[in-house]
Amino acid sequence: MTDLPKIDAARLWSDLMTMGAIGATAGGGSYRPALGDADREARGLFRFWCEEAGLTVTTDAIGNIFARREGSEPALPPVLVGSHLDTQMPGGKFDGVLGVLAGLAVVRALNAGGVATRHPIEIVDWTNEEGARFQPGVMGSAVFAGSLPIEEALSRTDPAGAVLARELARTGQAGSTAVGGRSIHRYLELHIEQGQELERAGDQIAAVSHTSFMCSGYVTVKGENGHTQTTPMSARRNALTAAAKLILAIDEIGAAEEPGGMVSASTIDNWPNNRVNIPHQTDLSFAVVHMEDAGRRRIMERIEAAVATIAAETGLTLCLEFRHFRDGFEFSPDLRQKVLSAARKSGYGARELPTLTAHDALSLHALCPTALIFVPCRDGISHSEKEWCAPEHAAAGAEILLQLAASEAGLEQKPD
Repeated sequence: MTDLPKIDAARLWSDLMTMGAIGATAGGGSYRPALGDADREARGLFRFWCEEAGLTVTTDAIGNIFARREGSEPALPPVLVGSHLDTQMPGGKFDGVLGVLAGLAVVRALNAGGVATRHPIEIVDWTNEEGARFQPGVMGSAVFAGSLPIEEALSRTDPAGAVLARELARTGQAGSTAVGGRSIHRYLELHIEQGQELERAGDQIAAVSHTSFMCSGYVTVKGENGHTQTTPMSARRNALTAAAKLILAIDEIGAAEEPGGMVSASTIDNWPNNRVNIPHQTDLSFAVVHMEDAGRRRIMERIEAAVATIAAETGLTLCLEFRHFRDGFEFSPDLRQKVLSAARKSGYGARELPTLTAHDALSLHALCPTALIFVPCRDGISHSEKEWCAPEHAAAGAEILLQLAASEAGLEQKPD
């Protein structure tokens, strides 16, 4: 068996901090919304590092970047290793970024050790995983997997009205390669846990066992314009007031489902949003997540009932729509056991954990056996400038990723 070299932990940490400096915030995080100028700069640096490592870099029509280390049998389907470089608004230095740069650390280690693999290995940076600027999230991988039509993705607009297709072109991220339509051998993704289970247990590695059931909800409340300083209170048809009642009701519904599920309103738009005008329309949205399908359905039904009650109480029209359904599934048992075995042989505490959140690995599950690996993050905080992953945990995750990627890509045996 070919001996594997070690991950360069110091270089991985340096890369994480250097990437984090692009779009750096005063609070210690990063602000790199998808296809903005900071995201373009981050992608350019990633491309430079990949080419420096001898990889062939291509970009597809939705902006996904692939950096290929050729295998000894180039016709074999590749092992994809990666995640995303875009962040929340603002976000931290590790969510998504760790998975991409750990993939680069894997390739550098194989290069340094002169280790050849039968299957090619490709590091991938998926476009718009966060969904912070353009919705829905997990976009680039969904288009690649065929679950989201590319025309629909390209037509999406951000809150300022910028069209995704035009932003791809403006930032030079619109590639000429077709999206998807090719065989993938395995997909491997390293990510911070975004929870506290590993930290509480004192473990370093989790093999993600299964996913939650998710959907998004959108509500439009229709009221009537009026003057805030002259319209009698009894005559007001204030859309914002009804929306406020619903926001509180949704939060109560989420609290009742803890710990298995959760939901809170997270966005709101209000018209005309003028101090002296009674709002005539308020839009809000929320995300439903539950570890069981029945739990997701229960949350949806309770929100539907709350909408009906508030409409009756206020006399306003409330329109509710659920979209972006994602059903739960189990990740590859074989890959999960390989992650746990590699972690324990390396002296790390390891366990299986579910994921409540969406990741690009959920899209790729439809195409090939997929593994999602978690490492701890301090206090379970993510989507925040306070997000933090200790250097030793980042390195531990990259070491397990290296072992799994090399194994799944098929090591070339050195002659005795």
